[in-house]
Amino acid sequence: MLFGYAGRVLYVDLTTGKTHTEKLSEETAKKYIGGIGLGMHFYLSNSKAQTAPLSPENPLVLSLGPFAGTMFPTGGNGHAFISKSPQTGGVAEAVSHGTFGTELKRAGYDVVIITGQAKKPVYLWIDDDSVKLSDATKLWGKSAGETEDVLRDELGDYYIRVAAIGLAGEKQSKLATIVNDKTHAAGRTGLGAVMGSKNLKAIAVRGTHDVAVAKPTEFLEVVQDFHERMKGPAASKYRTIGSIENLTVNNNLTCMPTYNYSAAQFPNIAQISGEILNEHYITKIIACNSCAMRCEHEAIIRDGIYKGTMTRLEYDNVWALGPNCGVDQPNFIIKAAERCYYYGLDPVSVGVTISFVMDCYERGLLSQEQLDGVDAHFGNAGAVVSLVDKIGRREGVGELLADGVRVACERFGVSCE
Repeated sequence: MLFGYAGRVLYVDLTTGKTHTEKLSEETAKKYIGGIGLGMHFYLSNSKAQTAPLSPENPLVLSLGPFAGTMFPTGGNGHAFISKSPQTGGVAEAVSHGTFGTELKRAGYDVVIITGQAKKPVYLWIDDDSVKLSDATKLWGKSAGETEDVLRDELGDYYIRVAAIGLAGEKQSKLATIVNDKTHAAGRTGLGAVMGSKNLKAIAVRGTHDVAVAKPTEFLEVVQDFHERMKGPAASKYRTIGSIENLTVNNNLTCMPTYNYSAAQFPNIAQISGEILNEHYITKIIACNSCAMRCEHEAIIRDGIYKGTMTRLEYDNVWALGPNCGVDQPNFIIKAAERCYYYGLDPVSVGVTISFVMDCYERGLLSQEQLDGVDAHFGNAGAVVSLVDKIGRREGVGELLADGVRVACERFGVSCE
């Protein structure tokens, strides 16, 4: 018995609609440690050189490590997507946490290898040993969060876990992510576009199996030790203010990405500090499966413009959509982050792309006319939200920006480098 593993690899051919499982060998599990290592192995074993990232022949691999599905904190709730990146052309991984990976392991799978391309939009429904592809035409165009809600209603179980793409993935934006639990994203590297190229809208999972460990007593002792460490000072910021505390920390250390990396300190950092955001915006703190640290901070806009908007805030999406674009207004940063999750875009990649546009605009390399009338100077918070919407819909200038900075340079045809 492979302790810590489900012991099965699921193969899904979207072209034929056929699925089958194979046994995960003990030799393979020992040789390729962790979800990323295992995923890299199965990607390379099932792909060919020179395969285009968005072609049906490029596999998309979903993989888990041996801690997934157990009560081990942090390591017990992650999953990884592996494929060839549309952004770089290299083998890429995108990792996310939450509850999705846990459910997949409990359904009895360590790896899912998805090949081919469906003729029309489909979703993959994994219910323990039952695996099937279902029509997702009515889900096409919906956000990942909306898709999750519809599938839970349709399949009749609130505890079904879903990983899905939004409009950006459907339109094969190279900034697209795969979103689970509504605001957890397997971001960077553009693997949402790979999923979209396959006409695969979502993967829904329900699992009821236990995950066995080799030495339960010793394992529990290690888990308890980690829980005690989580209560200590090293993890205090994640339990309280969250990773957004790093905004002030990094600004003080002069390593805050600001104005498209042209500066290392943001002068108005006090207006978006972790303390300010927690006092006025954070309304809920959530933990991933098996983790006592509770570092996910949900923010809501209580009044003013964009009132009622709610999304997850962390260091990464705040610096990318805030200081790096010169924005110091929390309402606009929160709205821009929420729009990214709605479209299934990576907030960091989007923020960097927009800051690049602002830098070019201020240098006179791009005009307001080229940007659909958007006044893209640093600090224009409304411009950030507007550009996120255009990128998410591949609308107007968003078509030029939806594949990131390098491609945008080529499409604008000016000396943006």
